[in-house]
Amino acid sequence: MKPVSAHTPSREESVFGRARWIWPDSHHWDLHNGYALFRRRFTLPAAPAEARLFITADQSYRLYVNDHYVARGPARGVQRSWPYDEIDVGRWLRAGDNVIAIRAHNPGFSTFQYLSEGYAGVLVAGTWCGVRIDSGPGWKAVRQSSVQRDTVPCSLQLYAQEHIDLREDPRDWTSGDFDDTGWPEPVGRPWNSGPWFGLEPRGIPMLAERTMRPAALAGVGAGDCAAGHGRVRDVVALRRREDRGHAPTGAQPDTLRVPPSGRGRFRSHLLDFGRTVVGSLVVTVRGAQGGEIIDTHLGETVDLETLTIDQIADAGSRMAFGDRLVCRAGDQTHRFYHHYGFRYLDLTVRDACAELDIEVELNWVGYPLERRGSFACSDPLLERIWEACAWTQQCCSLDAYVDTPWREQAQWWGDARVQAWNTFHLSGDARLLRRGIAQIAGQTTPDGVTYGHAPTMAHGCVLPDFTLIWFLTIWDHYWQTGSTEPLTTHARTIEGALAYFRDHTDPASGLVTYDERYWLFLDWIDIFKDGAPALYNLWLLLALDKLATLHRAAGDPGKAAPLEAWAGELRAALARLVDEDGLMRDGVDRSGNIVRSTSLHCQVLAAAADIPGHRIDVAEERLLLPYLAGLSLPVAQPSAYWVTYLFSHLATRGYGREVVDFIRRHWERMADYGTTWENFEPKKADESFSHAWSAHPLFHLMQIIGGVRQSKPAWEEIEYAPVFDGDHADVTVPTPLGLLRAVWRRSNDGAIRVELTLPRGMRAKVTLPGRAPTWETGEFAALIQADENLSEIAGGCFTGNAG
Repeated sequence: MKPVSAHTPSREESVFGRARWIWPDSHHWDLHNGYALFRRRFTLPAAPAEARLFITADQSYRLYVNDHYVARGPARGVQRSWPYDEIDVGRWLRAGDNVIAIRAHNPGFSTFQYLSEGYAGVLVAGTWCGVRIDSGPGWKAVRQSSVQRDTVPCSLQLYAQEHIDLREDPRDWTSGDFDDTGWPEPVGRPWNSGPWFGLEPRGIPMLAERTMRPAALAGVGAGDCAAGHGRVRDVVALRRREDRGHAPTGAQPDTLRVPPSGRGRFRSHLLDFGRTVVGSLVVTVRGAQGGEIIDTHLGETVDLETLTIDQIADAGSRMAFGDRLVCRAGDQTHRFYHHYGFRYLDLTVRDACAELDIEVELNWVGYPLERRGSFACSDPLLERIWEACAWTQQCCSLDAYVDTPWREQAQWWGDARVQAWNTFHLSGDARLLRRGIAQIAGQTTPDGVTYGHAPTMAHGCVLPDFTLIWFLTIWDHYWQTGSTEPLTTHARTIEGALAYFRDHTDPASGLVTYDERYWLFLDWIDIFKDGAPALYNLWLLLALDKLATLHRAAGDPGKAAPLEAWAGELRAALARLVDEDGLMRDGVDRSGNIVRSTSLHCQVLAAAADIPGHRIDVAEERLLLPYLAGLSLPVAQPSAYWVTYLFSHLATRGYGREVVDFIRRHWERMADYGTTWENFEPKKADESFSHAWSAHPLFHLMQIIGGVRQSKPAWEEIEYAPVFDGDHADVTVPTPLGLLRAVWRRSNDGAIRVELTLPRGMRAKVTLPGRAPTWETGEFAALIQADENLSEIAGGCFTGNAG
């Protein structure tokens, strides 16, 4: 007989091997909008200096230790390899009696960030001072019956509204003094039982959390409650049936002293947080008699005349950001569960027969983006634009890059590419990108196309062009880090997706064709998409080029060669679309005819893809520069998202000053608002005012005015060629090698002093006006006399004389 080999447990088995997934009554029955409460008492002989708690839940949890709120989690994931968190809870433990309390939620349905497998559970493991607290026997749990289960989703893409009646909720259930002897033990399943057959570390830091308060009490209102206000499924729909106007007020928002309204009436308060914020409301009420209702309605914009939150009934996403709290008698604090992105809060107090004191706080949450990068210059407007972009990126960085924290909080992958570039210049952190690459790889159609965002229920959001963007983000990760690991790890997904594009290549034209089963996005505008769009094929060509280069960088030229051959064939096919003036036409229609339109988009990508016969100088003179200068408005104007590719092209072609002027004109209102928008002219209450896909001026300003542009993987080399717009600029860029700082300042006599500080291992190609390029390392300084920089000021400027 063969000897039986010793079993080597995985880290997850070592940690969770004795723990069980727990839930009250049943893991898979009556889960819709289900909340559950869990408690575990234990006694420690001493207070540990460090206490690692391993915890997860399907779908989510809020953790308390000895009556202190600690954290939320886990990160989004899929059950076959569900993420868990590791948290040091030592600071909240003590010698003697302790209690862990958990509030958990399972929506019972899938969303744009979660795929339900029909099971709910909580899993916990930890051993401190010899005391094991693994979930299972010894735990207590109940379903939270104080929460109304039949509320509407707060949007088409997200979870249900939370309506809770604290009169029915166990008081102080997170404290050690609470008597849980009447609570039953939960049911349990082994740690690696279905659907959670595997576990993985979350791979990113825990979300940062802090307390914020409203910036202003913008207005107050009062009126009669709409019929049936006592029990509703949708507090926002209820509010729409009432007088939502507010009278302006200059009162401070710290504590709201709310006079009695009387039964059947309300008093409302419009609170402004100053700019878009992300988090869960924490409401403290003092002096309640019991039965008073506090409703919330959250939005990004208000009607400035009536001070009402902009709201369109039954708009595309069916926005209904709002919750409800029914007070118990006495003083109380409730921490609402879900995090929203919003700026304005309409807090409506109903049925109050005595004066109430109400405090509103926000438990702000976000990815811990460490601001290691910075931008300063002599133009306050550009500084405000940069700050709005940086804050927008923060708002859209949660447990994933999300398109917006307001409407859907989905990990849209076209957006994520831009957000990764922002993050690289703001913090240098590549972890959200790397985790997202894996999640997109994990959800594909049977024929290999990745979903537009993942994890998701959205089968109408399969975007083949975002699959091509996914290829390119594997390149972006390599460009930032120097690692080809994702190429190898996700080889099967890459091969499956490439097979799809091969299968959908038209033999006659050699071009990939539109597949009407899926959503071909290309840009958030009306652009040619039928037949064989050139823009679609240009993205494929760029992806093939980058994948081939990646394979060679990974030491696998055998896999690079067929991709290079395919790219050569596709490049030749696209060259046939170039017209007699050298412009790239937009594609081939279903009848096989080459369309006559020549979009800006196609000119930009044709230049990047080096299409034979394409005349980028003609495209710039006739199309790109007139658009940038506001002298022409093409039919297919780039969106606030796609224009980043136009910026990158023109800045490297010597038109950085024109790009900066365009940014000034089109981002000033966004800077005034505080975050960047989904479109240059978003529709109120239907489109987002907090969209990081338009926050790209963050890195464009650092590249153009700061002058710093990466030119080799892992930042081993950069190009330094600042555009001297204004009197000074000071830029810091975080890189894998360390901080890079570039400073220039214009003196009264017009001379400009330049200083560049490079981290060890980096070299820079320095190109300054009137001087030959030089290669520099370490610290570099130069003085450019006024007569030398005259050529830089004039060079590259578009005069408006379009051919």
